[in-house]
Amino acid sequence: MSTTANPVRIPQAERSARMQRRLAQAAFEVIRDGGYVHFRTAAVARAAGVSQGAQLHHYPTKNALAEAAIDYAWSRATEESLARIARFRAGEDAVAALMADSEAFFFSDYFRVALDILMAGGGDAQLRDALVGSTLEHRNRVERLWLEKLVEEGWALGDAEDVLALTMSLARGFAVRALVEPRRERFRRLCARWVEIVGAAGLGPRRAARKPGRARRDA
Repeated sequence: MSTTANPVRIPQAERSARMQRRLAQAAFEVIRDGGYVHFRTAAVARAAGVSQGAQLHHYPTKNALAEAAIDYAWSRATEESLARIARFRAGEDAVAALMADSEAFFFSDYFRVALDILMAGGGDAQLRDALVGSTLEHRNRVERLWLEKLVEEGWALGDAEDVLALTMSLARGFAVRALVEPRRERFRRLCARWVEIVGAAGLGPRRAARKPGRARRDA
């Protein structure tokens, strides 16, 4: 006597969430490959391999799809930054590690797509507000964790805040410049120079000062 196993039924909420992720990824890829100026909802449905009716059920407007693409980009970028932060070990060069994470993020497709949406669709207040809100939600988390790492390494809070802001601003500025003048090696050379400047300025982990009058005792 043969028995047939009953198929596992996936709850409706989970199926809906999977479809939304699929469409959000497809929207991101359509914008990445063709630019926001050519962004069409029908292209997203084709890229996701679903009917336009299914796409409209989950994201009924172009703005809703663009917002989903933004959230997908920032979520993926944040996951990758968190992984890099988790790999950081005490005693490593924190500024070099921070710069490497900043380079990976600001030169990524995630940042480029978000910048594209902001520049091409920035006249739409709803879309702009969604982009700004998602950016702050995700990037503030990454910046907060890097700040905690610097402080754990012995940095003074004020110095850590300043170096964090300047490092990310440097990477962001060069990433935007690279859109018209892609000179990645020059960027990396200047990043190395920035790490040297921070060290030469005496910024970094605070060292315990040796107390005067206490001679070293040899064994």
